[in-house]
Amino acid sequence: MRLALLLMPIAVMAEERCAPCHASLVAGYARTGMGRSMTKPKAESQTGRQWWHDISARRFGVEWREGKLLQFVEGLKMRSVYEPAWAIGSGNEGKSYVHQVGDSLFQTPISWYAARLFWDMSPGYHLDDRADFYRPITMECLTCHAGRVSPVAGSHNRYASIDEPSIGCARCHGDASEHLRDGRRGNIVNPAKLERAKRDSVCESCHLSGEARIPNPGRSFDAFKPGMQLEEVFSVYVSKKNSADTVLKVVSHSEQLASSRCATESNGKLWCASCHDPHSQPPEKERVAFYRDRCLQCHSVQDHRANAGDDCAKCHMPRTRAYDGGHAAFTDHWIRLRSREARFIDRGELLRAWREPPANLATRNLAMAYIAQRNSLKRYREGIRLLNEAIREGHRDPAFGGVVGLQFLKEKKFEAAVAWFSDAATQEPNSSLARLNLAAALLSAGKRDDAKREAEEA
Repeated sequence: MRLALLLMPIAVMAEERCAPCHASLVAGYARTGMGRSMTKPKAESQTGRQWWHDISARRFGVEWREGKLLQFVEGLKMRSVYEPAWAIGSGNEGKSYVHQVGDSLFQTPISWYAARLFWDMSPGYHLDDRADFYRPITMECLTCHAGRVSPVAGSHNRYASIDEPSIGCARCHGDASEHLRDGRRGNIVNPAKLERAKRDSVCESCHLSGEARIPNPGRSFDAFKPGMQLEEVFSVYVSKKNSADTVLKVVSHSEQLASSRCATESNGKLWCASCHDPHSQPPEKERVAFYRDRCLQCHSVQDHRANAGDDCAKCHMPRTRAYDGGHAAFTDHWIRLRSREARFIDRGELLRAWREPPANLATRNLAMAYIAQRNSLKRYREGIRLLNEAIREGHRDPAFGGVVGLQFLKEKKFEAAVAWFSDAATQEPNSSLARLNLAAALLSAGKRDDAKREAEEA
C-alpha cells in the first residue's frame, strides 16, 4: 500500500488579515467557489464506488475509511491505494484530487461529480489507456486552483509549501502589505478602477484558457499580479471560429462573453463583475431572481417575451456539457438569442492572440502556441513555419529552445536537437525536464554515456 506523505507546511490564510476591517466581505467570500477552490478531502454524499475502466483494463474505486478518503486501482496481480492530500474544486460542479509524494503533486484519475452524485474518471482520463495516479500538477494548473504556493525552482511539479490553499483576497487585489499598514483606498488594487485590459486581465488570468497559454521568456504563470496586463507575463491564443461553432470549454468564460452582443455593444462597460459579485454568491433559491435583476439593469421588462418566464439565463446562457469537463455541465457565457445571433469572431482553423503580446515576442509565442496543438495538421504546419521564422529572429530562451529541440528530435536531426537542449539545460541547470530532453537527444545521437549522465542528473 502506498499512501501520500502529507509533509507540506501551510501558512496563515490571507483572509484572516483582512477580516478585522472587512468581516462581511470575508465571510461572504469564504462561501463562494473561489473561496473553496482547494481544501482537504471530506466525505461526499456517496460513500464509495468501484468500476471497471475498459480502456486501461483496470478497476478503480473509492472508499472512506475512518474518515479518510482512499482511492485505489487494481490490475493484473496489483492493487495500489492512495490517500489524496487535497481536493481541487469548490464542489459546485465537482472535485478532483491531488496525490502527494514528498513535495511532488500529482492528479488522481478519480473525480467527484456533484450534479450526478457520482464518482468516475477525472476529465482527460476516460480515454487514457495508461490511467494512473502520476499526472504532474504543474504551476499552470495550480496557479488557478490554489491561493499561493511556493514552487521549487526549475522543477515540474514540486512545491516547497502551500502558503494559501484556496484562492484568497490577493488574487484580485494584489499585495496587501501597504494597505495593512495604512488601510485606505488607493494603496490596494481595485479591479473595477483599472483600465479595461488590466481590469479584464484579473479575471482572464484564470477564466480564459484558450487553445494555448504561452509564458513570455523567463516568466511563469504565477508572475501575473493584479494591476498588470496579462500579456506582460503570458499570451493566450484562441481559435478563429465560425458562428456555428458552439463547442464549449470549461475555462472559456471570457471568450464566450466577448462574443456576446451585450458585451460588444457596451463598449467595454460589461465585464465579469457586472453580473458576478466576487465577494458572495446568491443562495440557490435566490439565484434566478439575482441574475434576472442584473439583466434588468440594462434591459427593460418590455424587452422580454411575456410568456418566457423569469429565468433569463435558462434561455440566453444555457448550461451545456463542456467537451473537456467530464460529466459536468457549465453555464455558457455567450449571451445570445440562439436562433439568430452569430459569434463576433473570425472564421477559420487558425489561431489568434486574445490580445497581442509585445511585438518582439509575437512570432515566438504564436509559434509555440501552434506547436502545442496536436489535433490539426494545418496548425502544426503553420507552427513549423513560424518556428523557423522565430529562430531567424534569434530567440534562444530555454522554453523556446525546448520546443525547437523536440522538433529536431522528431525529424531525427539528433545533433541539432542536442545543441538546442544543451543550450536550454545550460540556461536552466536545475530543470529536470531540460536535462531529460537532453538525455533523450544524446541517446538518439548514440552518446550513451553522456545520456546516462544527464538522466541521472535529472
